[in-house]
Amino acid sequence: MQNILVVGNYNREDFVNLFIACNSYCKLYFLEFSSQKEINNKYHSLFGKAIFWGDYKDAFELIDKTKPSKIVFFFIESYHHVALRLACKVRNLETFLIDHGLRDLNINIRLEPFLLPQKESIYNIYYKRATQFYSRFRARLFIINTTKLLPGEEADFFRAFVKIRRRKSFWETYKIIPSPLRTADSYIAFSPKTYEVHRILDYLPADQQVHFIGIPIFDHLSSLEPVVLEKNILFIDQGLAERGIFGWTQAKYDQFIKQLVTIAAKYGFNLHLKPHPRQIPPSHNNIRLVNDEDMLHLIPKTPIVLGFASTYLLPLIAQQHTTVITLENHPIGKLNVSKSFIDVGVAHPVYDLEELHTLLPNIDELHQKQLPNKAKFTEEWMYKFDGKAGERLRDILLSDEV
Repeated sequence: MQNILVVGNYNREDFVNLFIACNSYCKLYFLEFSSQKEINNKYHSLFGKAIFWGDYKDAFELIDKTKPSKIVFFFIESYHHVALRLACKVRNLETFLIDHGLRDLNINIRLEPFLLPQKESIYNIYYKRATQFYSRFRARLFIINTTKLLPGEEADFFRAFVKIRRRKSFWETYKIIPSPLRTADSYIAFSPKTYEVHRILDYLPADQQVHFIGIPIFDHLSSLEPVVLEKNILFIDQGLAERGIFGWTQAKYDQFIKQLVTIAAKYGFNLHLKPHPRQIPPSHNNIRLVNDEDMLHLIPKTPIVLGFASTYLLPLIAQQHTTVITLENHPIGKLNVSKSFIDVGVAHPVYDLEELHTLLPNIDELHQKQLPNKAKFTEEWMYKFDGKAGERLRDILLSDEV
């Protein structure tokens, strides 16, 4: 059985669930953190074993002890990611970068200034230093030791990367030193549209190897058939207030939810909310919170989908019976975050929730406008919505010839 090393935030179940079809076909190792103390979700243990940077002297020892046939990165951004990627290059070990969410030129490039991650609080920084000093010290040694063992070209690049990355964001760093030494050998993209972002931001050549697979975490939604539609609205939330992007604060979000609940109730709709994995969901008597299991039963009888620009909108747009409305009324202005969906006619934007007073009573008319555009959108953004994306991923990772 092959060993596959997965590098990324395995605290997120949606990241881990990409590998459901790989379970029992290979042995998975998960790597991202310095120590066990950073794990807050044991879900990954159903699929494989967590390992830690501090458990190894350097990247070469990590490779020698885990013996992976392939390494899959969710991103190659941190010092540890790049050090491991360079060691893989020296050892001629095949690396992949896999999609882990919605990648959209409109969002990731046009709106890049609004998407910079929040800075960690001083309290959290010092708390981690105090409680994880030893493991973080060992993880730091991992970087120092790997740098010493890298040969000339790789060592020179890594020193340059570290020097710039200390002062710049990862996107700025890529612009200053674009290099194939940082990028993966192959890309596993959900679709041609999501790959466009990698091609531009990672400065990839025209002949870059890329595999399109669809979206494995939505395989279970591909066979859903509509039943008798009920007066349901499904709101796919994104936790924008928690992440502090597009001007959202908790107070503004609470007011937004209050207004949305009032409008839905006025027209007799049941409002269901699917929270983002990193979100603290709202508590409201007139909102029903739903999870992934609930979605299987809710989607076939729900005609209206609301959202900002979540990956979860993709399989909902693909459903033939749904009408999708995107909420573009962000506190900092009309950003058209869902521009790619709007432009191809599979989503209708609203810039003020009051517009729902006109749309909800006439939803059938809007649905007929969106319906002819769904097939092309699904092909471009989901590649194939056939329930076999996970199998395609498995076949790539287990193949001897990729």
